[in-house]
Amino acid sequence: MELKLNEAVQAVLETAKEPLSPSQIRDQIKLRYPYLYQTDAHRIGIEKGNYQNYDHALLNPIYSLVTRSQDFIVDRSQKPMLVSIAPTETPDEIADENFESELGIVYVLSTGLLTEKGQRIIKIGYTTQSLESRISQLYTTGTPFQFKEIHTWKVRNYTELEQALHRLLAPFRLNRAREFFTDNALPFVQTIVDVHIAIQAQS
Repeated sequence: MELKLNEAVQAVLETAKEPLSPSQIRDQIKLRYPYLYQTDAHRIGIEKGNYQNYDHALLNPIYSLVTRSQDFIVDRSQKPMLVSIAPTETPDEIADENFESELGIVYVLSTGLLTEKGQRIIKIGYTTQSLESRISQLYTTGTPFQFKEIHTWKVRNYTELEQALHRLLAPFRLNRAREFFTDNALPFVQTIVDVHIAIQAQS
């Protein structure tokens, strides 16, 4: 079964051990999915002067795809820019949580990455482990991030607080990556947490 370009890009990134530049993605597609290279559309584009050559004809739509699609994160702090798949939490990542624990830690972490618009990417989540254990666990998932603590709160009803943060800060969420937001959300985080803590104090 032949893959479309976006599927091929995702497949390449899924098997890579680190983020890749668009040129590296192009080279892998040429090797693994040669039917996506030197296509009739590429030839026509070259004849019309839209592309310099076949490599450019494949590279250009890769750039367009990864910078516009919500399925990818582009780190423009690196030259050349690096591309990774927008993360989604897997069941394995929450396997060590103790959901019967009365108290949990709700955290905000920086990731060390930027969006294509230059905004910092942050992660908002919770854990019943120590924050250090949770960060170590996150690193084992093969993400390209460099996690650093921005804020933590030890609270009751931590899952409810996390859900409230995710719902209210949805305008700042990175596409389908449930726990990842732009740092434009930061000014509102403490206000939401303060409301939660005030309500908990009454119960």
